[in-house]
Amino acid sequence: MLLEHWVYSIAIAIIAGGIYRKYAKKDYSWIIIASAYAPDLDLFLNTFLGKFGIVLLIHGKPITHGDFHNLAVMLLFAAIIALLLQSFNIRFRDSFIFAIIGFSAHMFGDALVFNPAYAFLWPIFNQKYGIGLFDYSPDLYGIADPSVLIVGLMVVMVLAIIRIRHEGNEWITNMVVPNPLLSFSMNIWNQTHLWIEHWGHEYEVMECEVKLNKNEIVD
Repeated sequence: MLLEHWVYSIAIAIIAGGIYRKYAKKDYSWIIIASAYAPDLDLFLNTFLGKFGIVLLIHGKPITHGDFHNLAVMLLFAAIIALLLQSFNIRFRDSFIFAIIGFSAHMFGDALVFNPAYAFLWPIFNQKYGIGLFDYSPDLYGIADPSVLIVGLMVVMVLAIIRIRHEGNEWITNMVVPNPLLSFSMNIWNQTHLWIEHWGHEYEVMECEVKLNKNEIVD
């Protein structure tokens, strides 16, 4: 599962966003899509930490793929995301819920195609669970199973049409470009631009001083 995680996360985001918007008048479904690959951080975290001489152990051994696909890491991830997004005036509860849904969407996708998949309920249960509805084979350039991908795309299209009929298309923009992060990104860009201009000016001044010093030495 690679490309499919993104597609199925969009499908779940459409449903969850619509329901949450109806009752809470808010829609942070973009968090679900942004969390689509969160459990797969276990693929490279051990390698990354190893560069700093850090070894993180789970079950008494270095991290391997699947170690983050569980309840404990999901709650930790959701809490961290919720705390970070408070800086963008998003309530802890709202972002926590959507981060959990996004993380769960990934695990649901894995369970859908593998049986057994992973110990999703760890640390409560160590048993590995799965549905194995599809006979998964990543024949599409190694990044997707064509049948799983097609089913996911069809589900996304149907759900999108249903939600557009009920709400219009405003929710699509909010899902793709969340206003709080857009404003933050613009601020970062502006500050970076000012910083580059400042140091560019400083460099020009230093270059002029070096030339003057060289001329004085020659004279």
